Amino acid sequence: MIEEKPTTSTLKSISNNLMVDSVDNTLDFYTNIGFNVLYKSTEKGIAYWAYVKRDNIELFFQSKKSLTKEFPELQEYNTGGALTLWCRVDNISEWYEEIKDKTDIIRPFGITEYNGAKEFVMRDINGFILHFSDFDLISEINKLKDESNK
Repeated sequence: MIEEKPTTSTLKSISNNLMVDSVDNTLDFYTNIGFNVLYKSTEKGIAYWAYVKRDNIELFFQSKKSLTKEFPELQEYNTGGALTLWCRVDNISEWYEEIKDKTDIIRPFGITEYNGAKEFVMRDINGFILHFSDFDLISEINKLKDESNK
């Protein structure tokens, strides 16, 4: 069991700021699968940073040119990083049906053997891998805590 230690600070949230080649093309992709553009920064009519959201999933996108100007340490890296974004989804089969023909599905909808979760995986136009699942990790952790307290 993980013991939480008291603290006076509170971590409020974490947001992904993903480096992309074209923020405008990325916005086209994400709005096509139902995300809303909440904010977009432009220079000479070209977006260099944007914030999109659908339900409780928020993503930030920043152009490589803009991000490497801010963080020169990232210059040597390509877009589409070595990471996956894991997203919990209610009514996952409905979500899959909504986007399956609009995206690059790299693992089709199915049920996992190890925890019985329904899930699928897609790759966006920048190479980022988004893993969608109906698995409720927090509930599973709470069950384990409850069982260990018996």
